[in-house]
Amino acid sequence: KRTLYVGGLDEEVNVDTLRAAFIPFGELVDVNIPLDNETGKHRGFGFVEYEFPDDAAEAIFNMNNGELNGRVLSVNLAKPI
Repeated sequence: KRTLYVGGLDEEVNVDTLRAAFIPFGELVDVNIPLDNETGKHRGFGFVEYEFPDDAAEAIFNMNNGELNGRVLSVNLAKPI
């Protein structure tokens, strides 16, 4: 359980912004913000994958209901599709 779902992203947030917000909690493997095919903009959520599960848990503890660019984030473990 190392991949987090991050919801509530402001439209100005990009991969670099998201990476900077989550790197303090541990080594990141991947940061991804899916884009809408029609508009080319993201849909308000992204995924952050950590090297270690403990780091992911720490990020959830610290970032869930936290703010990024003035928006309150929803951060939890990503569910497989």
